[in-house]
Amino acid sequence: MRTQTVSIDQAKDQLSALITIASEGGEIIIVKDGKPLARLVPAADAHFYQSLPPTAREFSTDEDALAWDADGWENVA
Repeated sequence: MRTQTVSIDQAKDQLSALITIASEGGEIIIVKDGKPLARLVPAADAHFYQSLPPTAREFSTDEDALAWDADGWENVA
């Protein structure tokens, strides 16, 4: 398959068809004002896109400062 270039507006209107083209091995370049924004290509392996379990580093600890102060919330209303 060959590479197709479409504007962002065309991509919005034809997304389903463009996904079909990409899934069959094609490549779609999405442009805005002549500048490339994104590339739609076939997924190499579906397992690549699975999410990973959270790690301990993603959570705050008791030593971390909170992003908000609980005092004063009663007055917001």
